[in-house]
Amino acid sequence: MNNSPKRSVHFYNPLYLLFDAFRNLWRHRVTGFASVLVLSSCLILLGAFGLLIRNIDVNIEKLGLLNEIVVFTDYDVTPEKLQVIADDIKALENVSYVDFISKESGFESMKETYPDYAALFDSIEQSGDNPLADSFIVTYKSTAGANKLEYDLLRIDGIMKVNNRVDYAAAIENFKSGASFVFAWFFALLLAVSLFVIFNTVKLAVHGRRTEISIMRFIGATKLYIITPFLIEGVVIGVVSALLAYFADMWLYSYVVNSMEVGTSQLLNMFTLVPYSDMQTELLLIFILLGTVTGSVASIVSLYKNLSN
Repeated sequence: MNNSPKRSVHFYNPLYLLFDAFRNLWRHRVTGFASVLVLSSCLILLGAFGLLIRNIDVNIEKLGLLNEIVVFTDYDVTPEKLQVIADDIKALENVSYVDFISKESGFESMKETYPDYAALFDSIEQSGDNPLADSFIVTYKSTAGANKLEYDLLRIDGIMKVNNRVDYAAAIENFKSGASFVFAWFFALLLAVSLFVIFNTVKLAVHGRRTEISIMRFIGATKLYIITPFLIEGVVIGVVSALLAYFADMWLYSYVVNSMEVGTSQLLNMFTLVPYSDMQTELLLIFILLGTVTGSVASIVSLYKNLSN
């Protein structure tokens, strides 16, 4: 006759394990809410910083601020002279790439960039007097030699003007570096607090069920069965935090965009705001990944410390 303890009918039932996890979360809903609040705050900060950097990068690319010098030729320069100028530019040190922009192409580009001034561009076209000059976009290799390159470009015959925006590029890069440094510290601090709060949430759940856990051990429950509900708790906290952060960033981003659109149409013509829809999938996946990993790691550490006896 088999006298071994009878196993519960719930053992290894995934639905019961899921129910058990949610029951534990409800029992410790205060600490669970604190875990969600802190972790979602951490993810909101991460998302806001990511949205900011994405918009900065897009506008830098649009404005051509990084490692580029715009060279304008004389208005009456001939096609033959343009080729000579291009060859002279390519022969300079620190030049990586040279792109020619005709005055006709530049005019069409301005029409697309500033659609609110369509009537003005139409009148200019009708007059046949293009006010723009042919230009070259010179991409340089090193920022350290940008000022010398500007000097050498101005010495080339046929070049009227040079726009060197290296100071603006350096300022933007410094801003990005400073923002990244501040963000990294805040993110690390909030992440540490998130891990600590989730750790204590699981710790309280383990402590509150210590008698039940001892009984399950006695009747033969495996460690996997015992720890699974607690792991699910951590994952649930992470997923809920990720979803809250995702919708919070979506609302905040929409609020900022709508605020900028009120009475600032000219400003928006100068800057491009990346639609949230272009980043939402990537942002959501990152949030869920970080949330589940954070919740799981905190749960595993707590379980290791409290179930090792």
